[in-house]
Amino acid sequence: MDSKLKENLISESRWLRLVFMALFYVVVSILAPVVILIAFVQVLFGFISGNTNDRLLSLSASINKYIFHIIQYITFNTECKPYPFSDWPSDSQEKGQQDKEQEQENI
Repeated sequence: MDSKLKENLISESRWLRLVFMALFYVVVSILAPVVILIAFVQVLFGFISGNTNDRLLSLSASINKYIFHIIQYITFNTECKPYPFSDWPSDSQEKGQQDKEQEQENI
């Protein structure tokens, strides 16, 4: 067996990353139905009140960012582990940017 391959196979950090990847996959599997539930509740809010719920918008935006961070980690696009190993993503910057883009489109 090639020494580099043997080194990679016994590398503790690679096996540990595999464990984290599996755990984060479970987290995404749990969050996916939550996102669908939030979407369904938003539809209900739309029918009942005619508006979306701002708190649910904020929650769904941060969950979407969190899922994106997990996917980035699982696909080796980043070495930074998602929450709880880093901060929970907030939606404040993105929401402000989206509002500005919508205002420009309406002009």
